[in-house]
Amino acid sequence: MSVWGNAAPAPQARFLPRLPGWALLALLVYLVVVPLGLLLVASFKPTGLPYDPGFGVVQYRVVYGDPGFYKLVWNTAIFAVGCTACALFVGGMLAWLVERTDLPMKGVARVMIALPMVLPPFLLAMGWALLASSRTGVINRMLVEAFGLDSAPFNIYSMGGMIFVETLALVPSVYLILCSAFRNMDPALEEAAMTSGARWPQMIRRIFIPLLSPAILAAGAYLLIVGFLVFDVPGTLGMPVGLFVVSSRIVYLATDQSGGTSAYGQIAAIAVSFLLLLLALAWAYRRLTRHANRFITVTGKGFRPRQLKLGALKPLAILFVAAYFMLAVALPLAILIWTSLTPYLAPVSWEMLGKLTFSQHEAVLSNSRVGAAAWTSTWVSLLSATLVTALALLVAWTVLRSKALGERVRGVVDTLAFMPLAIPGTMIGMALVYVYLTLAFLQVYGTAWILVIAYITVYLSFTSRAASASLIQLHPELEEAARTCGASTATTLRRIVLPLLLPGLAGAWVWVVAHVMRELSTALLLQGDDNVTAAVQLWSYWSGGEPGKAAAVGVWLVLAMTVITVIWQRLAARREETSK
Repeated sequence: MSVWGNAAPAPQARFLPRLPGWALLALLVYLVVVPLGLLLVASFKPTGLPYDPGFGVVQYRVVYGDPGFYKLVWNTAIFAVGCTACALFVGGMLAWLVERTDLPMKGVARVMIALPMVLPPFLLAMGWALLASSRTGVINRMLVEAFGLDSAPFNIYSMGGMIFVETLALVPSVYLILCSAFRNMDPALEEAAMTSGARWPQMIRRIFIPLLSPAILAAGAYLLIVGFLVFDVPGTLGMPVGLFVVSSRIVYLATDQSGGTSAYGQIAAIAVSFLLLLLALAWAYRRLTRHANRFITVTGKGFRPRQLKLGALKPLAILFVAAYFMLAVALPLAILIWTSLTPYLAPVSWEMLGKLTFSQHEAVLSNSRVGAAAWTSTWVSLLSATLVTALALLVAWTVLRSKALGERVRGVVDTLAFMPLAIPGTMIGMALVYVYLTLAFLQVYGTAWILVIAYITVYLSFTSRAASASLIQLHPELEEAARTCGASTATTLRRIVLPLLLPGLAGAWVWVVAHVMRELSTALLLQGDDNVTAAVQLWSYWSGGEPGKAAAVGVWLVLAMTVITVIWQRLAARREETSK
């Protein structure tokens, strides 16, 4: 009994409301911190396995004492910076042309810029390997025959080739990030500058770049993260010629190194070394996106973006958009379709038209392993997307609405949910190998369930940001009214919050389904006899010297991705209509 005559709250009454929040925090610690913790411990073990005896820095001595490590760092930096700079330039130009000029047929241009998202990066790389290989590339052979050249002018199996293909894959993301920034710039600033006699170069330097700098820096930080962690393109174009970046080196040491387990310590030491840089980039990206609203210049109902007249440059602008579409979609997809229809690898020619056949498609569709891989990809993608979307909703609710946990604890929840953005799929895959080799009583290693766990972690950052963005738009008064009527938190979530957030959550769900179906690096590291996915099966055909079958699987995968992307776009459009 207190001095005021009221009984003090029982310990259970204080603890029970916090139990769901603490359970969520524990789950995030298990998904994010435990794998990274075991990865860190493994880097100090002589064998590279966390529970084996011994402790020291022998793995770091091996890694840092190898001159090849510094070449690996240099290659990774060149690749990441090169992709970032090129993608920012091309994506920024496309965003400016579509949003701020009188470019004709803007709706068609937007579709042409977004369509490369249906072509997985490793398929894009395979297409360009068939187009621009120095020995058998279609483009090289045509140029050599047309101009009588002594050697092929292009070699896609090079650093330049890797940067070129990755740039094509990243441009749609840059466009989506920058187009809203271009669209929302106040034209009054440009008009004032023009009234003062400023020319376009001065306006770009004195007005556009300062106003766009937060969006450009945020896009740059995001692209650097992707450049440091992406595997698809470097694995397809760099590994065959011994040109490694950190992600492809990890996959190589885990899958191709003689003895396998002897390389685990090196993998852990390399991963920990790069992880610190990636976490710093993720922190910078989060800070830039959080404070971007300071630079908003939309000023009210009279706002109308100024459209620059291209004049004589209009044909060049149209050609620029068309050229990107040809390089990113039309040419690689056409050569993949051609390769899937030829009975053997052959150049494009009139003579081969009569020999085209569906035999490659029939071979892969009748293969039981391909059917099993397709089924695994389907149910793993659907289940992973469902679970990670539900988890993201709980994270967003806990961080933005729940008062059961303190502000610092909610900040920890938010940080843990954001951290996977900076963790490559290759690192998460290896970290989970350590976890489930160590926790042998959990029989998930080598099964499809380890893929589900991995994808929940990999895509938690995106889905939690999407859920938070949707929840921010929902006014708390609706939930307060429900509680006033006696509704519990669970009822409020089920009857009010979830229906209103459904369009945004559905869009995030479809996005995760599409990305899980095409994901390669994590699935490649965690593959076993019973959890091969369609992407891994495609990779097996390609690396095993069966490009026709690889192309056939790729064509069907692109078809599935197209259907999923159309659904995602329709859900996104519905979400925009709902938010108006």
